[in-house]
Amino acid sequence: MAYGFISSIFLWTTFSAVLLKAAQSQNLMTDNVSVVEGETAIISCRVKNNDDSVIQLLNPNRQTIYFRDMRPLKDARFQLVNFSENELRVALTNVSLSDEGRYVCQLYTDPPQEAYADVTVLVPPGNPIIEGQEKPVTEGNETEMTCTAASSKPAAKIRWLKGDQELPGTSQVEPTYDNMYTVSSRLRVTVTKEDDGVAVRCIVEHPAVKDFQAQRILEVEYKPEVKILVEYPRGLTREGENLELTCRTRGKPEPQKVNWIKVDDDVPSHAVITGSDLLIENLNKSYNGTYRCVAANSIGESYDDYILYVYDAPTTPPPPSTAPPTTITTTPLPDTTQGGRL
Repeated sequence: MAYGFISSIFLWTTFSAVLLKAAQSQNLMTDNVSVVEGETAIISCRVKNNDDSVIQLLNPNRQTIYFRDMRPLKDARFQLVNFSENELRVALTNVSLSDEGRYVCQLYTDPPQEAYADVTVLVPPGNPIIEGQEKPVTEGNETEMTCTAASSKPAAKIRWLKGDQELPGTSQVEPTYDNMYTVSSRLRVTVTKEDDGVAVRCIVEHPAVKDFQAQRILEVEYKPEVKILVEYPRGLTREGENLELTCRTRGKPEPQKVNWIKVDDDVPSHAVITGSDLLIENLNKSYNGTYRCVAANSIGESYDDYILYVYDAPTTPPPPSTAPPTTITTTPLPDTTQGGRL
């Protein structure tokens, strides 16, 4: 009798081990899912080496969504995509925040197997908004602006770009409702005249959206830039010739006036000033000195200098003189031979 009892225990242990090994060889797998609110989530329960064990899918409340290819749950948003001995794949359409949670893939083995798919619902932020000073900024001053991305899940990240240059901002995250977040970032930047017309962009990074940004164009006011150009002559300035200068200016706002002066002296009385052009005819050395173009606007005043040095007029070399022709006279020598004696 003891022998039969021991044999029964041995047979049961062996049978249990076989069942456990068979169950362990049936690997149940699934994947976590991230889905944007309003879109469709796909939940897949997959079995490797299935021996006709039943697959079912349960919601986070452990209610059966699908038992094999049958749907006991009265929620028509769940639709069967694929059913086979190795997979149960279900689509959940028009996903909402209430659908978020842990879904259970269950395989009826002994013991039963379970695998878990965490469904995360993403909520994109609203359109980013940039607020701040809209009036022009004077060069050298600081401007401040704030970018806000409201009501997202998870919290968005905000980056700032001025042109192609990335700038640091100060971000603040505020929780709202249903695990939603509003993020704001403040940027402070000191502007230069080179920043005029440059775009400052607020770039919002979030797994539910791509290329989400807002921008503002900087408007910078600055005092004039002044440059004197020599229109004539192209070479040295010499006595008796003319001098033509042009004053090029650029500023924001545009310079209201452009003046020509001679430093420490008066501009020659016969000089002609037409707008930003200066013409001095028939130069002589008394006109030597520094000529200055001054431009001003509401931001400030700037100037550029041109130093005039008048060189001597080129001298004309005298024509070469013509020498009288040279006459060569030849005198014959006397005959000294003996045949010439008397």
